[in-house]
Amino acid sequence: MKKILIINLRRLGDVYSTAHLINSISALGNVEISLLVYKESAKAANSLTNIAKTYSINRHEIITLKSNKLFSDADAFSALYNTMAEVKGQNWDEVINYSNDSVGTYLTSYLQNTTKAITGVHFDSQHLTTVNNNWSLLFNDILPSISLSPIHFIDCYHKMASTPYSFVGNKINSSSEHNEIARSQISNIRHSFEGDGKSAKIVGIQLKTSNILKDLPTDLVKDFVFLMKKSTDLIPVLLIAPNEYERNCARIINDNFDNDIVVIESDLKTLPSVLLNLDLLVTPDTAVKHVANLTGTPVLEISLGTSPFLKQGPYSHDSLILTDAPHLRSFTNSAPTSISGMDIVSTVLYFFTAAKTIRPLLSNNVVLYGTKFDKMGIYYYPISGTIISQVEIARLMNRQLVSVLFQNIEIEHTYKDILNFSKLSISNWADKERINVTHVMRELLSTLKSLLQSKSRQDNSLDFVNSLGRLLNFCGSNELTQIPCLLFKAKLDLIRGTTVEENTKEVEILLHELKSNILKVLFLLKQLEDNSISERVPVPTNLKPEISL
Repeated sequence: MKKILIINLRRLGDVYSTAHLINSISALGNVEISLLVYKESAKAANSLTNIAKTYSINRHEIITLKSNKLFSDADAFSALYNTMAEVKGQNWDEVINYSNDSVGTYLTSYLQNTTKAITGVHFDSQHLTTVNNNWSLLFNDILPSISLSPIHFIDCYHKMASTPYSFVGNKINSSSEHNEIARSQISNIRHSFEGDGKSAKIVGIQLKTSNILKDLPTDLVKDFVFLMKKSTDLIPVLLIAPNEYERNCARIINDNFDNDIVVIESDLKTLPSVLLNLDLLVTPDTAVKHVANLTGTPVLEISLGTSPFLKQGPYSHDSLILTDAPHLRSFTNSAPTSISGMDIVSTVLYFFTAAKTIRPLLSNNVVLYGTKFDKMGIYYYPISGTIISQVEIARLMNRQLVSVLFQNIEIEHTYKDILNFSKLSISNWADKERINVTHVMRELLSTLKSLLQSKSRQDNSLDFVNSLGRLLNFCGSNELTQIPCLLFKAKLDLIRGTTVEENTKEVEILLHELKSNILKVLFLLKQLEDNSISERVPVPTNLKPEISL
């Protein structure tokens, strides 16, 4: 029996997201999986299936001991040491650092003598950062620098752990008693609707998140609930946690509808049962969304504020994402949204339409994305709205490049998807990318030349440093070469040579690897050009005219 410990010291939603990897590892058989989380997330961890044991850290106690002058700092370290004693006492076959933050990395490193393998970032005995494969580099060094992520976090974790995604299996526990109560009550709501209720769809609306920057604005909720109630087939219900703050938020909404909107309260234990009986969940980026991913409930995410929907969006076949145009979002702070109540209701009606031939007309600078799966996992494709051709082409080609660089596989649908854009847009984007490749290759060859010269003449070292600096500047670009350059930089930081000669040799190897990867960029541009010439796919007439930058 293989014993695996997964460390996840992030937010509640991230703990729920761990269930996807847990389910996939469990599907391989003959494994025992344990989970290390913060105490406030233990209830979420305990609700996941296929968990043998949950360990928890009371960080509030440790922080209190550390920050209160009445206690010695040693008391805080002692509390953490005692908490980790049972974990440290186990013999693990693998420890997976799902957190990939500083605390998770230190704890993973602390356990390295009790495990045969580590997945994710950790420190070696000299306190130097170590990773187990290129996917860890992608997650930690590349994705944080890319504005529009080419891969979902869940898929990247699976690649890091060398585990194929399993679509079968129950990922979260729900009580049969709670399931029956939720089914009965929601069925009553459905049948109390005008008519026999057979065609009525229950649309759950999650109001609040743990981050006010992601919350649905109250006026926006009022607008789309008002429009939804005009439909003969939609029944909006408000979903809240059982606390006075959220009850008051629901009360403010309901005051505008003569208290006619049903409000459903649920805690973490009963939430899965509620979600199982909804036809659709409309939600901002919240833990409820991640639970819906586990129950298979379709999600319409209204992505606002700092919500990184391309990294942590809904993870199911039928889900949708409504967002302000990605090229206008920073994902680091809040900004007024262009999403209207009509945009949300139009999208809800589109979701429930069997034939998706008529796509919703959306406000300016609003985009609706759908979800599909390919060989690398989930990806998001534009359905309707203000679609910027260069942004979408770059996003798709970055995904293609990641697949080629990291798993040596071309994604079959990529070129076909790009051909939905005009030939002029594709040509303009590709021409700009080729120019950038020329600049990168010029600096790369200059760096390689100066490195070789520095071996024979020490006074050429400054030329090498300057050339390397210019080459690394391309890490900040938004072109297709950014990923190979970031990968080169990440590996450069991991060089562990003990002599100048060893380090120089390692840099030379990495420069040749970068050259090979840049040539792969050129190969993909050629592939795109060949597909563009050989086949044209008509642009759907119900899309807004694409916009070129």
